[in-house]
Amino acid sequence: MSGVVHILGCQMFESALSPLLSGAALTSCRFMEYGLHALSQQMAPQLQAAIDATEPPGRLLLGYGLCGNGIVGLESRKHTLIIPRADDCIATLMGSYETFLADFRQHPGTYYLSRGWLESGYHPIAQYRLWSAQCGEARARRVIEQMYANYRRVVLVGFTDEELDECRPAALETAHFLGLTYAERLGSTAWLQRWLERATRPTPGESDEECIVIPPGGTVRQDMFIRLSKTCAQPI
Repeated sequence: MSGVVHILGCQMFESALSPLLSGAALTSCRFMEYGLHALSQQMAPQLQAAIDATEPPGRLLLGYGLCGNGIVGLESRKHTLIIPRADDCIATLMGSYETFLADFRQHPGTYYLSRGWLESGYHPIAQYRLWSAQCGEARARRVIEQMYANYRRVVLVGFTDEELDECRPAALETAHFLGLTYAERLGSTAWLQRWLERATRPTPGESDEECIVIPPGGTVRQDMFIRLSKTCAQPI
């Protein structure tokens, strides 16, 4: 079974993972539309259906974070699920939870962007255009202002200087649209690489600070994602 490896991930991970999958012995690889996040009641059922339809049984790398409890209740059924132990995708794109936490504590109120996020079509400008067409510009603007009222800056996360250059115009447009300051930072594929490596070990091992491993017949629970900060000894 160790030779059977599947990836079922969010569209947000596709551009980040694709360069890492060259030559990888994958049995299947599927990316789900980011729009599932906007349909919270449909997210878990659609992901469960995708898990159940994945054949043959093996190790399934689930490319999602906790995502606002959107994956809570998913059942591994016949597979071994291997999930990044993160609240959402941003921490994984930064390379480690500690890197993300340090940035978050220094700059609370940050809205993070990545290539995948921009390509997904669910960033603030895309949302505004969609809602303007549906309910008018004035109402769409009020909704956007309420949704992003607590943010203070936009940060573009990219893996290379070239990627930052390519994504900068759209990211700057988003920051200007929201009236926020703008910054950039280089991310790292280190966490994603370690997550992928889990699936090719003789055994995937047990859950740890970076990955949650759920054997066949298990269920995704919210408490699996709780960790203790090494600096404040409080659940985060």
